Order: sequence, then C-alpha cells, then structure tokens
Amino acid sequence: MAEAYAANDVRGDLLLTLQLDHVTFAEPLRFVQGTRVKDLFETVTLPVPGDPAAVFTVVDFSWQRPGQEEGGTTKARIRVDNVSRAIQDALRAAVASDQAFAVTYREYLSTDLNNPEIYDGLHMGTVSVTPLSASGDLYYEELELKGFPARTYDLDTYPALYGQ
Repeated sequence: MAEAYAANDVRGDLLLTLQLDHVTFAEPLRFVQGTRVKDLFETVTLPVPGDPAAVFTVVDFSWQRPGQEEGGTTKARIRVDNVSRAIQDALRAAVASDQAFAVTYREYLSTDLNNPEIYDGLHMGTVSVTPLSASGDLYYEELELKGFPARTYDLDTYPALYGQ
C-alpha cells in the first residue's frame, strides 16, 4: 500500500470514506473523514456504484486495517466520532436486530474520483454506540461455512442424479 501511495500523483487530496448499510436503513449511512465546519464543510458529494452523486456526511472516524502480528491476527475496527442523534437512533435500531452491518471503505483521490480504492464485503458484527461515538469490529464472511452451490438437488430438477 505504501508503495502505491509513493507512486501516486500527490497533487490531489485523499478522501477516506465509510459506508454502513443495514436491512433496517432506508439508505446507507455514508461518511467522509474530516472536521465538520458548520455551513461550509458539512457534506461531500462523491460517486458510488448506482449513484453518481452520493452525499457523504463529514465526520471524524478512524479505520484500523486487519493486521498480522506475532501473537496472531488483529481485527479490523472502525470508530465514528460525534455521531448525531439521528445516526445514533438508526444504529441502535440496527443493533437490536440479528443482522450484521455491511461496511464499505473507499479511498478517493480528488484528482480521480471515479476510481476509488475499495474494501467491500466487510461486515460489522460487534457494535457499540455511546453518546459520543459508534464503533465496531469488522470481519469478512466465512465462505468456507457456506453451502455451495446452495441448491437443493431433487428428482424433478435433476432426474439423472437418481438414475432416471
């Protein structure tokens, strides 16, 4: 990653974004990392798949990538600070359900907004919401525990399997 940044065009700014989605949300919660300035720098419009002008709310958040250390692996973790009352209520309603959050992390370069670096397919299972912040551990779905190809082989659909 460091080599990629070193070879990159340094004239642009790096926009770090976070998107949280859940079955209880009407639309995903989208954040861009920064310091909010009232009436001046509260939102940023960026393209996402399916929406060329998605609105991201400016908040301070931290993103810890998963790592490998001598003692084992470390989990990826996110923390969103200064979450508003509306976001807190949405997160608390989602926490009450048994579904995991879908998380997408994107890094945009301001000189090329159409080609962000994307980390998707992440899920947030452990969530903590306080009056000042929301945080959670991230993980990838364990594909080895999924049934493949997730079909039911019955006599009507696959008669050859039963020697018919």
